[in-house]
Amino acid sequence: MRRIALFVATLSLTPLASAASPPHLYEVDVLVFANHLRKLDGHEQWSAEKISPIKGFHKALTPSRGLPAGSQLAVAESILARHPHYTILAARSWVQNAVSLRKTKPIRITSRAHGRLKGVVRVFQWRLLHVALDLHYTPAATSTLSSASGPYELQESRPIAIRRTNYFDQPKFGVLVRVVPYQGSVPAQP
Repeated sequence: MRRIALFVATLSLTPLASAASPPHLYEVDVLVFANHLRKLDGHEQWSAEKISPIKGFHKALTPSRGLPAGSQLAVAESILARHPHYTILAARSWVQNAVSLRKTKPIRITSRAHGRLKGVVRVFQWRLLHVALDLHYTPAATSTLSSASGPYELQESRPIAIRRTNYFDQPKFGVLVRVVPYQGSVPAQP
């Protein structure tokens, strides 16, 4: 009899506890870098006709801050920035909640120098936490290390591991994404 009463009491408290819980907030760090090693492209040829338009680019939010000083991707950024075969294209960080793909806002990622990078990143919940990338990279015409002119596209969506560095690659550029639960106060916007 006691077990049944305890079970009923537990069931009645569960909806209250879940209704009062705050939304799951995540800090998302993204590092995009160009790869100037010629051996890795496999002598593939890309055509500009195959590049599809970036969906949601004009309505996307733009993160206002770079990578936090203590983050693991900030360390990776400093290492890659010193290496002659890599160029940092973008390093951004923002805080967001985990919602479905339809409800999530795309985040605009662009470069200011070293070629043109533009695209969007979406972090969304669908059973697991997912990252969807739609990025286009056109190397600068004056780059002495780059033999091809591009543009190159990276379109990928997949589940990611939380608290780990996730790597997305394309022969000419790569993306490191790290998502960790956010512990601070809620910021105004990304």
